[in-house]
Amino acid sequence: MTTKVKGVSFADVKAKAFRNPEVLEAYLAEQRKDELKALLAQLRKAAGINSSQVAAKMGVTPATVSKLENRADRASLETLERYAAACGASLQISIQQSPINV
Repeated sequence: MTTKVKGVSFADVKAKAFRNPEVLEAYLAEQRKDELKALLAQLRKAAGINSSQVAAKMGVTPATVSKLENRADRASLETLERYAAACGASLQISIQQSPINV
């Protein structure tokens, strides 16, 4: 006896999972973390410096910078400001009101 299995696309699985608001929010939270991590890497690359140079400019160890770059979502605003300044940039924060769901 042969059993046929119908394939399910990842897009279909993802769409179904995102119908659950908790799953969608968790996904978006992880996406924001990844975006911040990528932004820090882009900032350092644009400055043309390595993590040891960022550390020296911030007055911290290279291990501290590595931890910051990998866990940027846990950094304080002050730390992010210092990182940005070490890369020749400044931190700007924007808050936008979300549409109200009734």
